[in-house]
Amino acid sequence: MKEVKPIRRLKRKLGIEVLWLFLLSQLAEGDSYAYELIKFIEEKYGFNPGKVLPYVVLKRLENEGYVESYLKDKRKYYRLTPQGIALLKEGIAYIKLVLNNLEKSLTEDI
Repeated sequence: MKEVKPIRRLKRKLGIEVLWLFLLSQLAEGDSYAYELIKFIEEKYGFNPGKVLPYVVLKRLENEGYVESYLKDKRKYYRLTPQGIALLKEGIAYIKLVLNNLEKSLTEDI
């Protein structure tokens, strides 16, 4: 079945626009470096975040205190901070709220 424009747009917006959430989610599973995070997102969530944008988002997350970086084997690794864990939980809770409200609309009489 061919994917229609609204679904393609939804996937793009839910991917790129909240890339920080996917990055934090992977870092919750363990420290990682940017290229590895990009591959994880492509494999697990089915969209390509690009080659540059993940680095930009990681830098912003680091500047805001949600992740911290360190060098290991000549690579820059990232790990979650306690603030990053709290942000991830808050983001997931919001998505659950939105999803629950959307699902309710299917069960209500129109």
